[in-house]
Amino acid sequence: MAARNRDRTVHFYQVADAKEPDAPRLPRQDWGVMLRRLSDMPLPDRTVRLGGETLIGAVDPLQPAPHLLLAKVRRDVPQQINFDDGSFSHLQLAANQGLVDVTTAHFLSFGNVVATMSGGISAPRVSAIQRWFNGMHLMSEEVELRPVVDARSREKLARANAVETLTIKVQPEPQDSPTALRGSSDLGAAISRMHEDYPDMTITLTLEVPKKRRWYSPRRRSRGQRQLLDSTTAFARDIGDWLDNSDAVDTARATAHIDDWNQQATDEKIDFVAERITAKSRVPLESTDGHSVDLHVALTELARVAHEHERILRAAVGADV
Repeated sequence: MAARNRDRTVHFYQVADAKEPDAPRLPRQDWGVMLRRLSDMPLPDRTVRLGGETLIGAVDPLQPAPHLLLAKVRRDVPQQINFDDGSFSHLQLAANQGLVDVTTAHFLSFGNVVATMSGGISAPRVSAIQRWFNGMHLMSEEVELRPVVDARSREKLARANAVETLTIKVQPEPQDSPTALRGSSDLGAAISRMHEDYPDMTITLTLEVPKKRRWYSPRRRSRGQRQLLDSTTAFARDIGDWLDNSDAVDTARATAHIDDWNQQATDEKIDFVAERITAKSRVPLESTDGHSVDLHVALTELARVAHEHERILRAAVGADV
């Protein structure tokens, strides 16, 4: 029988100084030394309670790779079944026990880059890791975890004076990791509602300014292009959040008009998904229970994909190859 696997997305972030928006002016850290200190800390000292969440950091002393296990305490009480009589009941836990969802983070040896793999439903995402870091005061400055990106798409959008087309494709998510796509823009909110109403369907939305026709005046066309530019700019913020917190986004592309100095405007393709450096990992089904991934498997996969993408990652963060 063929081995059964489950896809997990590996995200790459750079730990950066939160007060430096344009450049992560943070000296390279010895993450191994810093994180090993967690092993000796009592539980309360590595727990951060913030915004209604309880986040707990841990390090497995048996794993040599510099890593962090970030657990979020679950508030729900799962149901359990008695296979003898088929009855259901709430899962009974001892007073000193609880349920958590876990994300594994692997710290690379260059550029303060960290690779993450979430366990499944409700596992901590990048915003939670960032809150835990700052809540623990591991470093003297407040830090941000910024996606490692090829930022050309954002630069193109900033220079654009019109957008011709915008296409978004959202896929159904795995049963064990449904995610609500929060939308702050009108367009993002509309797609979020469709994704929630039709969770088992692929949703493809294309907005396009029609080509010039007899009934479609240049003024109306220009107005449509400017409106689509404004909508795309607002939606770009939602895309960044979705790519951090969901594996559902398959496509997010636009065609923009960009004026070059003393030259005629050119059409440029903008690909918001391709700019983010991520990787797919195939995790054996038996090594995950839907809420966590076996630590050894997770670290092995994180190290593997980090090695495969090392040259691209180093170039993106300005680290020597």
